[in-house]
Amino acid sequence: MKSTFRLVLLAACALLLTAIGKLEPFVDVSAAAGINASHRGNWELFDDEFATGYLGVGQAWGDYDRDGWLDLYVTGNRDPSVLYRNNGDGSFSVSPLTPQVALADTETGGAVWADYDNDGWLDLYVLNHGENRLFHNDGGAGFSDVTAAAGVGDAGKGTTATWGDYDGDSFLDLYVVNWSCFPECGDPNITREHDAARDTLYHNNGDGSFADVTHLLEYDSLLGAGFSASFTDYDSDGDADIYVVNDQFKNMLGNILWRNDGAGCGGWCWTEVSIEAGARTMIHGMGLAVGDYDNDLDLDFYFSDMVNGMVLLQNQGDGTFDDVAEAAGVVVGPSSAVGWGTIFFDFDNDTWLDLILTATEFIQFDIHSGPEGMMFEYRDFLFKNRGDGTFADVTPRNWLEDLQPSMGLAYADYDRDGLLDFVLGNWNEGYALYRNTGALGRSNNWINIRLTGGADINRDAIGSRVYLSTDDGRTLMQEVKCGSSLGAGNDTALHFGLGDTGIRELLIRWPNGMEETLTGVAVNQFLEIRYSR
Repeated sequence: MKSTFRLVLLAACALLLTAIGKLEPFVDVSAAAGINASHRGNWELFDDEFATGYLGVGQAWGDYDRDGWLDLYVTGNRDPSVLYRNNGDGSFSVSPLTPQVALADTETGGAVWADYDNDGWLDLYVLNHGENRLFHNDGGAGFSDVTAAAGVGDAGKGTTATWGDYDGDSFLDLYVVNWSCFPECGDPNITREHDAARDTLYHNNGDGSFADVTHLLEYDSLLGAGFSASFTDYDSDGDADIYVVNDQFKNMLGNILWRNDGAGCGGWCWTEVSIEAGARTMIHGMGLAVGDYDNDLDLDFYFSDMVNGMVLLQNQGDGTFDDVAEAAGVVVGPSSAVGWGTIFFDFDNDTWLDLILTATEFIQFDIHSGPEGMMFEYRDFLFKNRGDGTFADVTPRNWLEDLQPSMGLAYADYDRDGLLDFVLGNWNEGYALYRNTGALGRSNNWINIRLTGGADINRDAIGSRVYLSTDDGRTLMQEVKCGSSLGAGNDTALHFGLGDTGIRELLIRWPNGMEETLTGVAVNQFLEIRYSR
């Protein structure tokens, strides 16, 4: 009898502890998972004109060894970067290949995985203060530094990179975002005041090398202190445009929108349309989230600011945007918050994209607070999409109690349980892995779709769209993107939350315009679809 009572008591305690844990939608599992990489940065603002140091942070998900489990690469800024191999049991080990990509003697920033040569293996691009680096994946057995041969060693203060096939030749091109480097530029080749902050566009030649084709873009619009960018088809015309988020520091350009106008113009036609599109926002822009948050089948932009409010640009479907951040409840400010990384993702699988925003605190000098700075600990924000155009602040209690100087973040379902998790980059501290507990949305259906290109489609299928029709008569849309928010490489698989409904039909629109329809698709699965034409 006593033995039976003891077993019942232990079971009840276990259930109670589980229930307590599930009160929080995300839990920090870094220690248990073996994620302990450090980040050591330096930054000092002298006035509105000069700053020293490097605001570099990077976190990128990708299955580098093709074992079916997403691995993680994080940059250390002044500390060595680390490549973690996913063990497939919820834990990670430092990959034996780490020394090949650690860049211990380099100040590192953003990172993103992409198969630039279409050989079936994810390669790694790392942004730095100084020459960026491209590592070729040698069949999962190692990495080779091919920067010089590829010609992509842009030497600014790199923050974020984005990959996209802008000309549809099946090879991924590269856009590199640079922040201002005053007063540390020191390059004798710099002849104009803001040249060192210039972004760079590389065209993939298809033979392992790239050509700098930045001359195709309007030069003066490249000179902002950039933090984020994304190749994305904002006007739904079937080609990859580019949206760039710029900081007001030093050169107040505002955000830039490059519309892809196709072949011609001495190589390719690009038109800067941010003003006419209503997207030339003048803020201290940092992170960028791209997604169809209102499920109207076009892509919206959310980006962060400091002290003043964040911005949510709702795509009007006619090539223009309206800022609806205040009405949507995601403006966050004016306050002492400095917004950094941000992502759209459906964390509760209810069919509506939710939103995370990381932040630090800006403190001005006075006799009470001491030195001025903007990298102090502050709360992060979790916004749940209500499905009516507005969001609710559902920031977990533990986030409000355990403040961190958070900057970068990137999402992935690293443990393959149908719930999206994320890794967080904390300034001058390290990286934290947050597992989705399912406290909200555990019973909801979902599907995770990974597209693979072939023939005239890039191997990562970047630029493809999936239109998912549900049993209750709605259509959801997501686009495959590579690189977006601050220094981030989110998983490129498309994760759709489905609520309590099923799937009537999947329509895949590949980057070459071909369409493929699937019916009879089951929910709650990881689905891989390969282009086969």
